[in-house]
Amino acid sequence: MKFHLIQSDNKNLITGYDLNWVEVNQVRHQSSLIVTPDQLLLEWSVKTIKDINENSFEAIKSLDIEIILLGTGNTQEHLEPRLLEYFSKKNIAIESMSNQSACRTYNILANEERKVLLALML
Repeated sequence: MKFHLIQSDNKNLITGYDLNWVEVNQVRHQSSLIVTPDQLLLEWSVKTIKDINENSFEAIKSLDIEIILLGTGNTQEHLEPRLLEYFSKKNIAIESMSNQSACRTYNILANEERKVLLALML
């Protein structure tokens, strides 16, 4: 699916996606990645929900993030309760959803100037 470009003031936005790829600012990526409005972390090591642990977001520790949108692939999968509690204690909301839903939600929150992070498993 392709999105119409929204003026973004140089923010990272999702401009398209399919089952095995995502476009960030019209550049296609085919491996798991992390996107914030102002940063792009390629080659995220997480491939499945089972790969996620407390250290999976180590690279973003210094970022001021309020919500993590976790794209779990083509279907929605849920994190273990202990991981939800871990993020809750850090005052970070984490929502798991399909990649398609995560991409759409990310664009909305990024354009609202929210402190959002999109983590996609591809």
